[in-house]
Amino acid sequence: MTYTSSLGRTYLRNPLFITCTLLPMISAPLALADTTASVEEVVVTASKRNQSLQDFSGSVSVVNDFSGIKNLGDIAAQVPGFSLVDVGPRNPAVLIMRGLRLDEIGSNDLGGDGSAIASYVDNIPLQGYFVPPAFSLKDLQQVEVLRGPQGTLYGNASIGGLIRYVTAKPDVEKYSVRVSGELSQTDHSDDLNYDSDLVVNTPLIEDTLALRLMLGKTENAGFIDNPYLLSGAQDDINDDETKQARISLLWQASDNFSLNSSYHYQKINVGDRQATNESFTGDEYAASSRYLQPMQGELQLASIDANYEMPWATLTASLNHYDYAHHERADQTDLYIGLDPTVEYYNLYENLSAYNASDIDIVKDSAELRLVSPDNQRLRWLVGAFYSRDDLDAYMGDYTPGLGEFFEMDLPGDLEYLATQTETLDEYSTYAEVTYDLTEKWEATVGARHFRYDDDLDVCISYFPGPIEDCSNGDDVSKDTLGKFSTSYKFSDDKKIYFLAAEGYRRGGANTAPAEVLNNRFYRPDVATNYELGFHSLWLAQRLELNAALFNIEWDDLQVQLETVDGRTAWDNAGKARTKGIEFDVSAQLSDAFALHAGYAYTDAEITESVAEIGVYNGNQLPGSPRTQWSLSLDFNQEFNGTLWDASIGVNRIGDVATALNPEFSNYQKLDSYSIASARVGVTRGNWRLGAFVNNIDNTRAITSGRADDFFGEQGQFEYITRPRTIGLSVSYQY
Repeated sequence: MTYTSSLGRTYLRNPLFITCTLLPMISAPLALADTTASVEEVVVTASKRNQSLQDFSGSVSVVNDFSGIKNLGDIAAQVPGFSLVDVGPRNPAVLIMRGLRLDEIGSNDLGGDGSAIASYVDNIPLQGYFVPPAFSLKDLQQVEVLRGPQGTLYGNASIGGLIRYVTAKPDVEKYSVRVSGELSQTDHSDDLNYDSDLVVNTPLIEDTLALRLMLGKTENAGFIDNPYLLSGAQDDINDDETKQARISLLWQASDNFSLNSSYHYQKINVGDRQATNESFTGDEYAASSRYLQPMQGELQLASIDANYEMPWATLTASLNHYDYAHHERADQTDLYIGLDPTVEYYNLYENLSAYNASDIDIVKDSAELRLVSPDNQRLRWLVGAFYSRDDLDAYMGDYTPGLGEFFEMDLPGDLEYLATQTETLDEYSTYAEVTYDLTEKWEATVGARHFRYDDDLDVCISYFPGPIEDCSNGDDVSKDTLGKFSTSYKFSDDKKIYFLAAEGYRRGGANTAPAEVLNNRFYRPDVATNYELGFHSLWLAQRLELNAALFNIEWDDLQVQLETVDGRTAWDNAGKARTKGIEFDVSAQLSDAFALHAGYAYTDAEITESVAEIGVYNGNQLPGSPRTQWSLSLDFNQEFNGTLWDASIGVNRIGDVATALNPEFSNYQKLDSYSIASARVGVTRGNWRLGAFVNNIDNTRAITSGRADDFFGEQGQFEYITRPRTIGLSVSYQY
């Protein structure tokens, strides 16, 4: 949010000023607060054993209050060092932790989330390498965000960190029902937004067998108009609809054996990009594409988890299935116009238009087996084995309606360019961690993971008429061993300092671009090593929590995204980078009613080894990551005469970012910093809760990324923008 007054700008852009202003407000209530009021204890499960945050050696944030949280961007706003490039629901959100991203911040069509952050739903690894879906946040127990490499326990894609969605499990003891509905209005939209869900938990056999069911539906109205469509002008083109269902069954066969199975289904339909082209249209909320650019995605997750507790260890076995089918269309007209304006071919056809249609289907099956020792012993350990197979089928075709008839040539179904990719990836990994208490207060941990990746690839590029085909295939094997060391010292039960050195890796892959523009069909894994000094602490009878971390990450054998001669992209390995910074977060229970939360991160991420032939130079700032980001929120929760009142107001600020490494890259832009503020209020009486909220209070229109005009011209360029102010009401019933 950006206030129009100069005083408001000072408040929002200077966190030190805000902190100093609030110090009297913080200190007085803390000194006078009831000693029974304390910060809620946080339990971390991502270490593959349940640990208090005070016992965890690393930077972690746990979100377990989902009031006002609709998507991963709302969670990123609360986590220092974690940023998300908001491109709307059509395209994969670009996820960045501690600056670890190298590829451009652009259209991100089929581009994935950068694969630098591993994402799990319970024990199910999400395939974040190619068009990963945005996972629904309905009926979750908590979301855990671990910053920094997590390679020993989670392997691939963990060079930046880990996001773990922990779903709510069936309760074998009590029956419960929760029904909720929400209605809201977004500025510049002609329609309303709707959100509803139903959660039912029922014991089938008391204390033994229980079932949990979640059903949900979300409809968001569009707010972007397009007067340039060939099919005719259309308003609110970027609407979206998501349907979700999850069913879980828990069998608590005995005190030491349980079996949990679940199935999650999610389907999303999006009308168009959350993007505008103000410089061409003259309208802040108007697009200029010739074609609508819809997306449809269907996600299915299934898992079976078995736990058996023995006196000397707990055995966990997991079988998981992931299936994601994705289809999208993108306007390619301006790319074809701008391929080479000096060639008299496409431009001879005055009605030239083009679009791309892509279908991606990814199936991932995985299995994991691990043994974990009890916590109440001096020597603690865990060992595990992991296997996964990814099967990828991709179809990407460019269509030029009417061009074949104009030149009297055979373009089957107007198809002019076709790229297909079939790929199978197998991962074999083993891992182990051992922790030993050197003294009652001092412990040390060592860990390692050995992995092997087998990549089997078939790629075909076809040009029409003809067709002229360029097909190739190959096998690639990569393997390595990653390590981890940490040590921590507890000054007391509430205060702990730790040092951590840990590695993470991101698997290699293959390119589908034409062979003549590639140096290598395959590119190798890259590795990041994190050195971190951190502090976890509770003060003032546990009413004040302060966590801080200093880090330095060395990133080697970078996977670099390159532009090809035809405006497409390919990948190669080159150079090194380094990211360093500081993060801290504070939670203060000011009184029984008021709580304050604040977070701040400074990240300096840059290239440390030049590769001049591809335009990468020492000192280039890594794209997409703000140097500074901070958040501040004040929560209220108080009961009056049997009625519970709750309220919250918060602001999140993202510093300015570059969309590419330097101006030699065609999509290089500097994006301004921005702030978003939101507020909510609710009242609960008995089983009912009524609420009201406003998101993006000041109606900030921030540009988060986009596409420059180098290849696509003035009409083909666009900028992704934040969702305008949204005001709504909610109601829920819980039994």
